[in-house]
Amino acid sequence: MSKVRKKNIIRRNLILRALLDEERLSLTDLKNKTGISLPVVTSIVSSLEKEKFVTEVDVKDENRGAGRPPLIYQLNGQAGYVLGIDIGRSTTDYVVLDLAQNIIHQDRRESVNLNSKDISVIDDLFDEVQDVIKNAAVKYKSVLGIGISIPGIIQGPKGLSQTYFNFSDESLEELLKKKFNKSVNIEHDAKAMALGELWFGQAKGKQNVLCINIGWGLGLGMILNGKIFYGSDYYAGEFGHLQVVRDGNLCYCGKQGCLETYASGKAMARIAREKIEAGAQTIITNEVNDIEKIDAKVVFESANKGDTFSIEILEEAAGHLGFGLSQIINILNPEMIIFGGKIATVNDFIINNIRAAALKYSMTQINKNIKFVVSDLGTIAGAMGAAMLEFRELFEVEHLNPKAYV
Repeated sequence: MSKVRKKNIIRRNLILRALLDEERLSLTDLKNKTGISLPVVTSIVSSLEKEKFVTEVDVKDENRGAGRPPLIYQLNGQAGYVLGIDIGRSTTDYVVLDLAQNIIHQDRRESVNLNSKDISVIDDLFDEVQDVIKNAAVKYKSVLGIGISIPGIIQGPKGLSQTYFNFSDESLEELLKKKFNKSVNIEHDAKAMALGELWFGQAKGKQNVLCINIGWGLGLGMILNGKIFYGSDYYAGEFGHLQVVRDGNLCYCGKQGCLETYASGKAMARIAREKIEAGAQTIITNEVNDIEKIDAKVVFESANKGDTFSIEILEEAAGHLGFGLSQIINILNPEMIIFGGKIATVNDFIINNIRAAALKYSMTQINKNIKFVVSDLGTIAGAMGAAMLEFRELFEVEHLNPKAYV
Protein backbone atom coordinates (compact mmCIF):
# COMPACT_ATOMS: atom_id res chain seq x y z
CA MET A 1 0.00 0.00 0.00
CA SER A 2 1.36 3.40 -0.97
CA LYS A 3 1.96 6.05 1.65
CA VAL A 4 -0.68 8.31 0.07
CA ARG A 5 -3.34 5.57 0.15
CA LYS A 6 -2.46 4.68 3.71
CA LYS A 7 -2.70 8.34 4.69
CA ASN A 8 -6.15 8.62 3.11
CA ILE A 9 -7.42 5.49 4.87
CA ILE A 10 -6.11 6.68 8.23
CA ARG A 11 -7.63 10.13 7.84
CA ARG A 12 -10.96 8.62 6.80
CA ASN A 13 -10.96 6.18 9.73
CA LEU A 14 -9.98 8.90 12.19
CA ILE A 15 -13.03 10.90 11.17
CA LEU A 16 -15.35 7.87 11.23
CA ARG A 17 -13.95 6.80 14.60
CA ALA A 18 -14.45 10.28 16.04
CA LEU A 19 -18.10 10.23 14.94
CA LEU A 20 -18.48 6.72 16.35
CA ASP A 21 -17.10 7.89 19.71
CA GLU A 22 -18.86 11.25 19.93
CA GLU A 23 -21.97 10.67 17.76
CA ARG A 24 -22.34 14.28 16.54
CA LEU A 25 -19.56 16.70 15.62
CA SER A 26 -19.03 19.85 13.60
CA LEU A 27 -16.22 20.18 11.06
CA THR A 28 -14.26 22.22 13.59
CA ASP A 29 -14.88 19.57 16.25
CA LEU A 30 -13.58 16.92 13.85
CA LYS A 31 -10.50 19.02 13.15
CA ASN A 32 -9.79 19.36 16.87
CA LYS A 33 -10.49 15.68 17.61
CA THR A 34 -8.38 14.24 14.79
CA GLY A 35 -5.65 16.82 14.29
CA ILE A 36 -6.42 16.92 10.56
CA SER A 37 -6.52 20.35 8.91
CA LEU A 38 -9.96 21.89 8.36
CA PRO A 39 -9.78 21.87 4.53
CA VAL A 40 -8.89 18.15 4.51
CA VAL A 41 -11.61 17.37 7.07
CA THR A 42 -14.13 19.23 4.92
CA SER A 43 -13.06 17.30 1.81
CA ILE A 44 -13.19 13.88 3.50
CA VAL A 45 -16.56 14.56 5.13
CA SER A 46 -17.91 15.65 1.77
CA SER A 47 -16.76 12.34 0.23
CA LEU A 48 -18.22 10.36 3.12
CA GLU A 49 -21.49 12.23 2.72
CA LYS A 50 -21.63 11.32 -0.98
CA GLU A 51 -20.95 7.68 -0.04
CA LYS A 52 -23.80 8.01 2.50
CA PHE A 53 -21.56 7.06 5.42
CA VAL A 54 -22.25 10.36 7.19
CA THR A 55 -25.23 12.66 7.18
CA GLU A 56 -25.81 16.25 8.13
CA VAL A 57 -27.87 16.83 11.29
CA ASP A 58 -30.59 19.44 11.42
CA VAL A 59 -29.76 21.24 14.65
CA LYS A 60 -31.80 24.20 15.87
CA ASP A 61 -30.33 26.30 18.68
CA GLU A 62 -32.70 29.05 19.83
CA ASN A 63 -30.06 30.41 22.18
CA ARG A 64 -27.59 30.99 19.38
CA GLY A 65 -27.06 34.58 18.22
CA ALA A 66 -26.99 35.88 14.71
CA GLY A 67 -24.89 34.13 12.11
CA ARG A 68 -24.89 30.83 10.32
CA PRO A 69 -24.82 27.84 12.68
CA PRO A 70 -22.05 25.25 12.15
CA LEU A 71 -22.82 22.13 10.15
CA ILE A 72 -23.14 19.09 12.40
CA TYR A 73 -22.50 15.56 11.15
CA GLN A 74 -23.21 12.05 12.38
CA LEU A 75 -22.85 8.53 11.06
CA ASN A 76 -25.66 7.45 8.76
CA GLY A 77 -27.31 4.44 10.41
CA GLN A 78 -28.51 2.98 7.11
CA ALA A 79 -25.02 2.92 5.62
CA GLY A 80 -24.29 -0.47 7.18
CA TYR A 81 -24.87 -2.83 10.06
CA VAL A 82 -22.92 -4.86 12.58
CA LEU A 83 -24.06 -8.10 14.17
CA GLY A 84 -23.19 -8.81 17.81
CA ILE A 85 -23.43 -12.41 19.03
CA ASP A 86 -23.09 -13.61 22.63
CA ILE A 87 -22.88 -17.40 22.61
CA GLY A 88 -23.74 -18.98 25.95
CA ARG A 89 -23.78 -22.61 26.95
CA SER A 90 -27.56 -22.87 26.63
CA THR A 91 -28.77 -19.75 24.79
CA THR A 92 -27.30 -17.22 22.36
CA ASP A 93 -28.20 -13.54 22.17
CA TYR A 94 -28.06 -11.68 18.85
CA VAL A 95 -28.25 -7.92 18.26
CA VAL A 96 -28.11 -6.06 14.95
CA LEU A 97 -26.91 -2.46 15.24
CA ASP A 98 -26.98 0.12 12.50
CA LEU A 99 -24.01 2.40 11.92
CA ALA A 100 -25.54 4.98 14.27
CA GLN A 101 -25.46 2.32 17.02
CA ASN A 102 -29.22 1.85 17.17
CA ILE A 103 -30.58 -1.64 17.90
CA ILE A 104 -32.71 -2.60 14.93
CA HIS A 105 -33.19 -6.25 15.85
CA GLN A 106 -32.47 -8.60 18.74
CA ASP A 107 -33.08 -12.29 19.18
CA ARG A 108 -32.38 -15.15 21.59
CA ARG A 109 -32.00 -18.72 20.41
CA GLU A 110 -30.82 -22.07 21.64
CA SER A 111 -27.05 -22.20 21.37
CA VAL A 112 -25.14 -24.32 18.91
CA ASN A 113 -23.27 -27.18 20.55
CA LEU A 114 -20.26 -25.54 22.22
CA ASN A 115 -18.77 -28.92 23.05
CA SER A 116 -18.85 -30.16 19.47
CA LYS A 117 -15.51 -31.32 18.09
CA ASP A 118 -16.92 -31.29 14.55
CA ILE A 119 -16.13 -28.19 12.52
CA SER A 120 -19.62 -28.47 11.01
CA VAL A 121 -20.85 -26.57 14.07
CA ILE A 122 -19.52 -23.45 12.32
CA ASP A 123 -21.98 -24.22 9.52
CA ASP A 124 -24.76 -24.39 12.12
CA LEU A 125 -23.77 -20.96 13.46
CA PHE A 126 -23.64 -19.57 9.91
CA ASP A 127 -27.19 -20.83 9.25
CA GLU A 128 -28.41 -19.19 12.46
CA VAL A 129 -26.79 -15.89 11.49
CA GLN A 130 -28.39 -15.98 8.06
CA ASP A 131 -31.80 -16.45 9.66
CA VAL A 132 -31.27 -13.65 12.18
CA ILE A 133 -30.16 -11.24 9.44
CA LYS A 134 -33.20 -12.20 7.38
CA ASN A 135 -35.52 -11.53 10.34
CA ALA A 136 -33.83 -8.17 10.83
CA ALA A 137 -34.86 -7.24 7.27
CA VAL A 138 -31.24 -6.45 6.44
CA LYS A 139 -29.31 -7.59 3.38
CA TYR A 140 -26.31 -9.74 4.22
CA LYS A 141 -24.07 -7.62 2.00
CA SER A 142 -24.97 -4.61 4.17
CA VAL A 143 -23.49 -6.29 7.25
CA LEU A 144 -20.06 -4.70 7.69
CA GLY A 145 -18.81 -7.13 10.31
CA ILE A 146 -19.62 -9.57 13.11
CA GLY A 147 -18.49 -9.54 16.73
CA ILE A 148 -18.77 -12.79 18.66
CA SER A 149 -18.54 -13.32 22.42
CA ILE A 150 -17.89 -16.82 23.75
CA PRO A 151 -17.12 -18.33 27.17
CA GLY A 152 -14.01 -20.24 28.16
CA ILE A 153 -10.33 -19.41 27.96
CA ILE A 154 -10.12 -16.76 25.23
CA GLN A 155 -7.40 -14.53 23.83
CA GLY A 156 -9.67 -12.06 22.08
CA PRO A 157 -7.08 -9.78 20.46
CA LYS A 158 -5.37 -12.88 19.03
CA GLY A 159 -8.65 -14.42 17.85
CA LEU A 160 -7.95 -17.62 19.80
CA SER A 161 -10.28 -19.87 21.78
CA GLN A 162 -8.55 -22.42 23.99
CA THR A 163 -11.79 -24.04 25.21
CA TYR A 164 -14.53 -24.16 22.56
CA PHE A 165 -14.49 -24.33 18.75
CA ASN A 166 -10.80 -25.19 18.94
CA PHE A 167 -10.66 -27.35 15.81
CA SER A 168 -7.18 -26.84 14.35
CA ASP A 169 -4.00 -24.78 14.38
CA GLU A 170 -5.93 -22.08 12.52
CA SER A 171 -7.45 -19.49 14.86
CA LEU A 172 -11.21 -19.49 15.43
CA GLU A 173 -11.32 -15.92 14.17
CA GLU A 174 -9.73 -16.88 10.84
CA LEU A 175 -12.12 -19.82 10.44
CA LEU A 176 -15.09 -17.54 11.02
CA LYS A 177 -13.80 -14.86 8.64
CA LYS A 178 -13.54 -17.45 5.87
CA LYS A 179 -16.99 -18.87 6.59
CA PHE A 180 -18.82 -15.57 6.89
CA ASN A 181 -16.72 -13.70 4.30
CA LYS A 182 -16.86 -10.71 6.66
CA SER A 183 -14.69 -8.96 9.18
CA VAL A 184 -15.04 -11.00 12.39
CA ASN A 185 -13.73 -10.42 15.90
CA ILE A 186 -14.11 -12.72 18.89
CA GLU A 187 -14.02 -11.80 22.56
CA HIS A 188 -14.27 -13.39 25.98
CA ASP A 189 -17.84 -13.19 27.30
CA ALA A 190 -17.04 -11.19 30.46
CA LYS A 191 -14.85 -8.70 28.56
CA ALA A 192 -17.59 -8.32 25.94
CA MET A 193 -20.06 -7.60 28.75
CA ALA A 194 -17.69 -4.96 30.14
CA LEU A 195 -17.33 -3.38 26.69
CA GLY A 196 -21.11 -3.28 26.35
CA GLU A 197 -21.41 -1.59 29.73
CA LEU A 198 -18.65 0.88 28.85
CA TRP A 199 -20.36 1.99 25.63
CA PHE A 200 -24.06 1.62 26.41
CA GLY A 201 -24.53 0.85 30.09
CA GLN A 202 -23.82 2.16 33.55
CA ALA A 203 -20.03 2.14 33.05
CA LYS A 204 -20.30 4.86 30.39
CA GLY A 205 -18.07 7.75 31.43
CA LYS A 206 -16.58 5.76 34.32
CA GLN A 207 -12.89 4.97 34.76
CA ASN A 208 -12.60 1.96 37.07
CA VAL A 209 -15.41 -0.58 36.98
CA LEU A 210 -15.69 -4.32 37.66
CA CYS A 211 -18.25 -6.22 35.58
CA ILE A 212 -19.19 -9.57 37.12
CA ASN A 213 -20.82 -12.03 34.74
CA ILE A 214 -22.77 -14.60 36.77
CA GLY A 215 -24.24 -17.43 34.77
CA TRP A 216 -23.43 -21.08 34.22
CA GLY A 217 -19.86 -20.03 35.08
CA LEU A 218 -18.28 -16.87 36.47
CA GLY A 219 -16.43 -14.13 34.65
CA LEU A 220 -14.89 -10.74 35.32
CA GLY A 221 -14.43 -7.89 32.88
CA MET A 222 -12.26 -5.08 34.22
CA ILE A 223 -12.44 -1.48 33.06
CA LEU A 224 -9.30 0.24 34.34
CA ASN A 225 -8.51 3.86 33.51
CA GLY A 226 -11.44 3.86 31.07
CA LYS A 227 -10.26 0.86 29.03
CA ILE A 228 -10.79 -2.90 29.06
CA PHE A 229 -7.89 -4.55 30.88
CA TYR A 230 -6.52 -7.65 29.16
CA GLY A 231 -3.25 -8.46 30.91
CA SER A 232 -0.01 -9.36 29.13
CA ASP A 233 -1.36 -12.56 27.53
CA TYR A 234 -4.99 -11.35 27.28
CA TYR A 235 -6.22 -13.78 29.96
CA ALA A 236 -6.94 -11.28 32.76
CA GLY A 237 -10.24 -11.67 34.61
CA GLU A 238 -10.46 -15.36 35.51
CA PHE A 239 -12.43 -14.45 38.62
CA GLY A 240 -13.96 -17.91 38.93
CA HIS A 241 -10.55 -19.43 39.64
CA LEU A 242 -9.76 -17.52 42.82
CA GLN A 243 -9.31 -20.04 45.62
CA VAL A 244 -12.00 -19.52 48.27
CA VAL A 245 -11.79 -22.90 50.04
CA ARG A 246 -8.40 -24.35 50.86
CA ASP A 247 -8.13 -27.97 49.63
CA GLY A 248 -11.74 -27.68 48.43
CA ASN A 249 -13.62 -29.14 45.48
CA LEU A 250 -11.61 -30.05 42.40
CA CYS A 251 -12.16 -27.56 39.58
CA TYR A 252 -12.00 -28.41 35.87
CA CYS A 253 -8.90 -26.17 35.70
CA GLY A 254 -7.08 -28.75 37.85
CA LYS A 255 -6.92 -26.63 41.03
CA GLN A 256 -8.90 -27.06 44.23
CA GLY A 257 -11.34 -24.73 45.95
CA CYS A 258 -11.99 -22.41 43.00
CA LEU A 259 -14.83 -19.94 43.37
CA GLU A 260 -16.57 -21.39 40.33
CA THR A 261 -16.98 -24.75 42.07
CA TYR A 262 -18.98 -23.09 44.87
CA ALA A 263 -20.78 -20.05 43.46
CA SER A 264 -21.51 -20.44 39.74
CA GLY A 265 -24.92 -21.45 38.40
CA LYS A 266 -23.49 -24.87 37.61
CA ALA A 267 -22.20 -25.22 41.18
CA MET A 268 -25.49 -24.15 42.78
CA ALA A 269 -27.39 -26.75 40.76
CA ARG A 270 -24.84 -29.44 41.67
CA ILE A 271 -24.98 -28.59 45.37
CA ALA A 272 -28.79 -28.72 45.32
CA ARG A 273 -28.78 -32.15 43.67
CA GLU A 274 -26.21 -33.55 46.10
CA LYS A 275 -28.11 -32.35 49.17
CA ILE A 276 -31.44 -33.64 47.89
CA GLU A 277 -29.90 -37.04 47.17
CA ALA A 278 -28.62 -37.01 50.77
CA GLY A 279 -32.16 -36.51 52.07
CA ALA A 280 -32.62 -32.72 52.31
CA GLN A 281 -36.24 -31.50 52.37
CA THR A 282 -37.24 -28.91 49.77
CA ILE A 283 -40.18 -27.92 47.60
CA ILE A 284 -37.92 -28.51 44.59
CA THR A 285 -38.76 -32.23 44.75
CA ASN A 286 -42.45 -31.39 44.35
CA GLU A 287 -41.77 -29.53 41.10
CA VAL A 288 -38.98 -31.54 39.48
CA ASN A 289 -39.37 -35.29 39.10
CA ASP A 290 -35.87 -35.95 37.77
CA ILE A 291 -33.12 -34.70 40.09
CA GLU A 292 -30.72 -34.47 37.16
CA LYS A 293 -32.94 -31.75 35.64
CA ILE A 294 -32.43 -29.41 38.60
CA ASP A 295 -30.64 -26.26 37.45
CA ALA A 296 -29.88 -22.85 38.94
CA LYS A 297 -33.16 -21.42 37.65
CA VAL A 298 -35.13 -23.98 39.68
CA VAL A 299 -33.16 -23.06 42.81
CA PHE A 300 -33.87 -19.34 42.28
CA GLU A 301 -37.57 -19.90 41.68
CA SER A 302 -37.84 -22.01 44.82
CA ALA A 303 -35.95 -19.39 46.86
CA ASN A 304 -38.40 -16.74 45.66
CA LYS A 305 -41.22 -18.95 46.99
CA GLY A 306 -39.61 -18.99 50.44
CA ASP A 307 -37.94 -22.41 50.26
CA THR A 308 -35.40 -22.40 53.11
CA PHE A 309 -33.26 -25.05 51.41
CA SER A 310 -32.86 -22.94 48.26
CA ILE A 311 -32.32 -19.72 50.21
CA GLU A 312 -29.46 -21.31 52.14
CA ILE A 313 -27.79 -22.45 48.89
CA LEU A 314 -27.98 -18.91 47.50
CA GLU A 315 -26.72 -17.38 50.74
CA GLU A 316 -23.72 -19.70 50.79
CA ALA A 317 -22.90 -19.02 47.13
CA ALA A 318 -23.27 -15.27 47.66
CA GLY A 319 -20.93 -15.44 50.65
CA HIS A 320 -18.22 -17.08 48.56
CA LEU A 321 -18.76 -14.58 45.73
CA GLY A 322 -18.60 -11.62 48.08
CA PHE A 323 -15.42 -12.93 49.71
CA GLY A 324 -13.74 -13.40 46.32
CA LEU A 325 -14.91 -9.99 45.17
CA SER A 326 -13.55 -8.33 48.31
CA GLN A 327 -10.03 -9.36 47.30
CA ILE A 328 -10.42 -7.65 43.92
CA ILE A 329 -11.88 -4.55 45.62
CA ASN A 330 -8.90 -4.29 47.96
CA ILE A 331 -6.49 -4.49 45.03
CA LEU A 332 -8.21 -2.33 42.39
CA ASN A 333 -10.35 0.16 44.37
CA PRO A 334 -13.18 0.34 41.76
CA GLU A 335 -15.81 3.08 41.69
CA MET A 336 -18.58 0.75 40.53
CA ILE A 337 -19.38 -2.96 40.36
CA ILE A 338 -21.91 -4.09 37.75
CA PHE A 339 -23.55 -7.50 38.03
CA GLY A 340 -24.72 -9.10 34.81
CA GLY A 341 -25.39 -12.48 33.27
CA LYS A 342 -28.45 -14.67 33.29
CA ILE A 343 -28.35 -15.19 37.08
CA ALA A 344 -27.56 -11.66 38.22
CA THR A 345 -30.33 -10.09 36.17
CA VAL A 346 -33.12 -12.28 37.55
CA ASN A 347 -32.38 -12.45 41.25
CA ASP A 348 -31.95 -9.46 43.58
CA PHE A 349 -31.57 -11.72 46.60
CA ILE A 350 -28.16 -13.08 45.62
CA ILE A 351 -26.86 -9.63 44.59
CA ASN A 352 -27.76 -8.11 47.97
CA ASN A 353 -25.96 -10.93 49.76
CA ILE A 354 -22.89 -10.64 47.53
CA ARG A 355 -22.72 -6.92 48.29
CA ALA A 356 -22.98 -7.54 52.05
CA ALA A 357 -20.17 -10.10 51.99
CA ALA A 358 -17.96 -7.97 49.73
CA LEU A 359 -18.28 -5.02 52.11
CA LYS A 360 -17.68 -7.24 55.13
CA TYR A 361 -14.37 -8.62 53.87
CA SER A 362 -12.93 -5.56 52.08
CA MET A 363 -11.38 -2.50 53.69
CA THR A 364 -13.86 0.21 54.70
CA GLN A 365 -11.63 3.00 53.41
CA ILE A 366 -11.58 1.36 49.99
CA ASN A 367 -15.19 0.20 49.66
CA LYS A 368 -17.10 3.16 51.10
CA ASN A 369 -17.70 4.89 47.75
CA ILE A 370 -18.36 1.84 45.56
CA LYS A 371 -21.71 1.66 43.78
CA PHE A 372 -23.13 -1.86 43.38
CA VAL A 373 -25.61 -2.06 40.48
CA VAL A 374 -27.33 -4.63 38.28
CA SER A 375 -26.85 -4.20 34.53
CA ASP A 376 -29.50 -2.15 32.76
CA LEU A 377 -28.60 -3.97 29.56
CA GLY A 378 -29.56 -7.34 30.99
CA THR A 379 -28.49 -10.38 29.04
CA ILE A 380 -27.68 -8.48 25.82
CA ALA A 381 -24.67 -6.66 27.33
CA GLY A 382 -22.26 -9.21 25.85
CA ALA A 383 -23.80 -9.05 22.38
CA MET A 384 -23.75 -5.23 22.49
CA GLY A 385 -20.11 -5.27 23.53
CA ALA A 386 -19.21 -7.74 20.77
CA ALA A 387 -20.91 -5.47 18.23
CA MET A 388 -19.01 -2.42 19.45
CA LEU A 389 -15.74 -4.35 19.34
CA GLU A 390 -16.41 -4.93 15.66
CA PHE A 391 -17.39 -1.29 15.06
CA ARG A 392 -14.12 -0.10 16.58
CA GLU A 393 -12.14 -2.64 14.56
CA LEU A 394 -13.75 -1.47 11.32
CA PHE A 395 -12.51 2.06 12.02
CA GLU A 396 -9.31 0.99 13.78
CA VAL A 397 -6.33 3.31 13.46
CA GLU A 398 -4.13 2.76 16.51
CA HIS A 399 -1.66 0.31 14.96
CA LEU A 400 -1.13 2.55 11.94
CA ASN A 401 0.54 5.42 13.84
CA PRO A 402 -2.02 8.04 12.76
CA LYS A 403 0.04 10.99 14.06
CA ALA A 404 2.49 10.40 11.24
CA TYR A 405 -0.22 10.96 8.63
CA VAL A 406 -2.68 13.57 9.88
